[in-house]
Amino acid sequence: MALPDPGASRAVLVGVDKYRHLPSLRPVGRGRDRLAELLRDPTVWGLDQRHVTVLGAQASRDDILTAVKRAARETTDTFLLYFAGHGLRSRGGSAQQLHLALTGADDEHPQIGSIAYHDIRDILTAGHQARRRIVLLDCCYSGLAGGMGQQAAPREELQQAAIEGSYLLTSASSTQRAFAHDGRPYPEFTGALIGVLEQGIPSAGPELTLDQTWRAARATLLRRGDPEPQQFGQNAAGQLPWVRNRAHDAPAAGGFRARGPQVSTARRRKAARVLRVLGVPLVTLALATPVIPENPPAQGTDDRASGGRSAAPRVRPSSVVVPSTSPTPSASPTPSSGKTPKQPGPDPTPRTHSADKGVRVSLARSYVGQSGFLSAVAYAPDGRLIAGGSEDGSIYLWNADTAKRVRILSGHSDRITSLAFDPGSSTLASASGDRTVRLWDVSSGTSRHTLSHPGEVYSVAFSPDGGTLVSGGQGDAVRLWSVSDGSALETFDDQKEDVLAVAFSPDGESVLSGSYDRSAAEYDVGGSWTWRDEKLSSDAITAVAYGPKDYVRAAGGYDKVIRTWTGPDSGTKTFKGHTESITALAFSPDGKILASAGLDAIRLWDAQKATPLRTIPGAGSTMDIAFSPDGTHLAGVSGRAVQLWSITR
Repeated sequence: MALPDPGASRAVLVGVDKYRHLPSLRPVGRGRDRLAELLRDPTVWGLDQRHVTVLGAQASRDDILTAVKRAARETTDTFLLYFAGHGLRSRGGSAQQLHLALTGADDEHPQIGSIAYHDIRDILTAGHQARRRIVLLDCCYSGLAGGMGQQAAPREELQQAAIEGSYLLTSASSTQRAFAHDGRPYPEFTGALIGVLEQGIPSAGPELTLDQTWRAARATLLRRGDPEPQQFGQNAAGQLPWVRNRAHDAPAAGGFRARGPQVSTARRRKAARVLRVLGVPLVTLALATPVIPENPPAQGTDDRASGGRSAAPRVRPSSVVVPSTSPTPSASPTPSSGKTPKQPGPDPTPRTHSADKGVRVSLARSYVGQSGFLSAVAYAPDGRLIAGGSEDGSIYLWNADTAKRVRILSGHSDRITSLAFDPGSSTLASASGDRTVRLWDVSSGTSRHTLSHPGEVYSVAFSPDGGTLVSGGQGDAVRLWSVSDGSALETFDDQKEDVLAVAFSPDGESVLSGSYDRSAAEYDVGGSWTWRDEKLSSDAITAVAYGPKDYVRAAGGYDKVIRTWTGPDSGTKTFKGHTESITALAFSPDGKILASAGLDAIRLWDAQKATPLRTIPGAGSTMDIAFSPDGTHLAGVSGRAVQLWSITR
């Protein structure tokens, strides 16, 4: 299907970044202007400059409504309206209304100095000839534009509220705020959309649909620890192309050469692909619970919610001991395919104490980065160093005992998504959004090798002997690399969507991966067999891990549930308790405790019984975790610091 005709399409972009009575939102202006540049770019859409109207804080209500009316009248193909700024809710009455705040708006009286969204909607439905209408709202409570009340509306109500031929995307639900951090260049939702338009999606075709754009933006927000976008309603309209895919057929920098035995994927590709179609005449995307940094912002920074008030950081308790609860674990069969991996044997380790008794957790120390939010952590196997990766691409090495910074590793141009030490603690691998993995010499701080990928890299892990590295990222492949010379060894390219997590088995003979297509896959490094579960999870899998013994595998992700299994026919155990998406998993060195990080908290579980042991409430919105080699401490990334939690059993 053809892209929208640039000559017959129009766009109006409104970004209000300055207010007299509300906090200013500096990232809004930058996001508005960058989005306008991309819409005019022929490699994205190619709108004529005259057909893109950009309005800022100086625009009045009449200026904006007149611009929308004029552009809508001129459009015969696709009309796009974008608003970023503060969003306000009307008070009183049974049906709340969304008001888009202009520079003179007052949150005590939302009707003053603002535009009621229904006024814009009326103009868009006033008999104009646009074939398609796209509305992007990046403001607090923007879900109200989709006809939602205090809770998510039933699908029938959403369909009734839909404008025929329109697509509405919002950054927040009807009751939640959206965020524009001064430390980031764009508002969160706008920035995620910009990232998709700038970089494209390597695994997609020459054009991107609204569905693909939303899903990629959603994945980016969750990986960064930002609120989770939600969708409401279903229909095929989200499959319509709207922009060009910049990543289509784009070669990786430096090229990627796959060597070694290739895994046959013919059998696995016969399986029906799980499709999650969200296209609807009205597509409403909403952010769930807003994420507030757990650590105070550095001096000179400000994290603002686009709803009238600054988002103040919460105070972190220094010690927590939470009563244990023990719901009954559930089990379900796991579909089998391919050759059967190794089955668990008897446990040779005597159990000297029960993991579910007397577990106490306290904050031991914090490791603070120099600037920006931290996004990844790794604990050196020799116990001497802790590494933390930042969104600005910096990597910090701290002395684990003193929290003194040893050095900063520089070289990446985008956020660090994953870190891993080799078993000898001499090499550190870092994955980044800049489409590379770097291998660092820990003692000197120099980069030994740079491994180029076709898209963003989300996860890395070393083999037990330290000779091989596995990586997964944007695209459809799990890749194996030689650590000694940085050469590509093997590619498992049967993934349907982005690979979000990878792990090496304790014996080094297999790798486990989790994908955005909600499947988990296990590959034999030698290439002789593969196991895959197409429906292990009900949503994307963002974290996987192997236990140190019994070949226990674990996976968790967007559906907030952890599942463990030991083989294709073993059945699964489920761990339920998280209220937000799961971001990371880690087994204790003795395999008795499974730690899970999420956008809500860090939780400790009895790995065998699938019962909860402790919740660390002061560790909300944790992006990554790592156990110390002796299992007495757990490091977690939250906000601008790595917290080290002491675990006593």
